[in-house]
Amino acid sequence: MFKIFEIAANIFLYINFILFLLRFNKENKAFKIYTIYLGIIVAVQISLKTFVYFGYENLILSHAYFCGQFIILSLFYLELLKEKYQRQIIKWNLGITMTVVITSFLLNPSSLFNYNPIEILFTSITLIVYSTFHFYNMLSNKKEFYYINCGVLIYLFGSTVTFLPRNLHYKFDVSYYNVLELLNIVLYNVYLIFIFMEWFKLNSKKVNEE
Repeated sequence: MFKIFEIAANIFLYINFILFLLRFNKENKAFKIYTIYLGIIVAVQISLKTFVYFGYENLILSHAYFCGQFIILSLFYLELLKEKYQRQIIKWNLGITMTVVITSFLLNPSSLFNYNPIEILFTSITLIVYSTFHFYNMLSNKKEFYYINCGVLIYLFGSTVTFLPRNLHYKFDVSYYNVLELLNIVLYNVYLIFIFMEWFKLNSKKVNEE
């Protein structure tokens, strides 16, 4: 079951990246930033598979995923959010969160080879806050990147819950880890479907305008 969802996620990810890339020069800055985000996720995914193929430990790449996602999506929301206080929160949090994460690695270097709960919590919760800001703003403004924002909120809520206890599988039965893996990959597929829905809505709008 997990393998099926994993293959589906890889297909959805590559398709979404290609579709977004094809519109890269035609869209606004927020779209371009999100396309770069998809490109980084593709690069991390390929690197993970390469590490596994050659028998290397790939958990260290999870930090590139969480930190890369946090930085690029912060820039994405910085472009979307227009309220001054919201933009100030994003700018301050970029520095504060990365300082906290780097400090946690310096204090506990072994966390480089495990899932880092501090990294997961700080990078995910702040993005959830930005997503909530955008939903609030859309109550009185146009629904820009509505589906992507839905996907971000749903996935980050779920993935935070599934990633935080990952290190506990060393203490519990391996089936505990398998359940978390399955739940995360299902949520990830849902997120990727939302991304495709955003592209489809945008592309349909452009076709109608032409």
